[in-house]
Amino acid sequence: MVTILAAILTIALILVAVLFGGLIPQGLPPEAYLDRFGESLGQIFLFFGLDDIYRTKGFLLLGVLLFGQLLVCTGKRIALLRGNSKLWVAGSVLLHVGLLVFLVSTAVSLWWGKSLMIEAPEGKLVTLTKQGLPFDIRLDRFLIEYYQDSHAVRQYRSEVTLLREGRELRRGSLEVNSPLDHEGAKIFQMSYGWMLEGTIKQLPEGPDQPFAIVNGGWFSAGKQDDRLRGIIMADSDKHPNAKQEAAFLLLSATGDRKAAVLSPGTTAVLGNLEIRLEQIRRYSGLQVKQDPGIAGIFTGLSLSLIGLMLRYAPLGGKKSI
Repeated sequence: MVTILAAILTIALILVAVLFGGLIPQGLPPEAYLDRFGESLGQIFLFFGLDDIYRTKGFLLLGVLLFGQLLVCTGKRIALLRGNSKLWVAGSVLLHVGLLVFLVSTAVSLWWGKSLMIEAPEGKLVTLTKQGLPFDIRLDRFLIEYYQDSHAVRQYRSEVTLLREGRELRRGSLEVNSPLDHEGAKIFQMSYGWMLEGTIKQLPEGPDQPFAIVNGGWFSAGKQDDRLRGIIMADSDKHPNAKQEAAFLLLSATGDRKAAVLSPGTTAVLGNLEIRLEQIRRYSGLQVKQDPGIAGIFTGLSLSLIGLMLRYAPLGGKKSI
């Protein structure tokens, strides 16, 4: 009875952690949490590891405890199986074995799996091999389909080339709900938008520092804690005749704010920073996932489901787990 109560408590705590992991985006850069949730709440998330909750020591401890409890329960069920040919006993053993396989496979996915969100500008190579993935990716073309006589988006698609060490591996396309699969990694179409690219220089004679800001995003600028934000003035998808321009807001460490509007190829001075906008181009928001434990997860779920059906089959007899 004590073992069952301990298992229920452990599962409840794991579910709470999973709830936090679902509500709070995982694996983003620290500044993303400060921007999205504010300075105070963002710092709390970072301090307690809620930005990567599945790799915290607390979550690892809960997983180890649950594995140990399942192992003890499985051992007891195997002991019952000796000399007992009843179907419910075999089903109970299979149920617990499946849960063990599921738990181990989930741990493999959480610790050795990869999941990256990238903004890939058209024509630019995004390096992923340095982060443990089997290829780099280049967005060759991004296409948007609209409903007839409307600016409402029907579908959007990315045409990409996968490369390794400069050698082309394959070309393919992906769209929403239709990912591209290669060497155990899947690429999902998630979003799209505009990216502002240019250089920023500390006056009077600082070096040019390149920047790439997703529309509405922030960039750390200068030697202090200055932050630069870029926002396009009009979306050319919805307003085809609109001039390509972007508004830049510089928020200094002292709280001062300065702003300027630039078009590609123009320059502005904000405080002691010189900002040059080189181009505004479209990007495709992609998620790249590699999950080495997914086969084990489905195997464990299948074993558990079969065990559950055997456990409660009409001829199974006893009905308690």
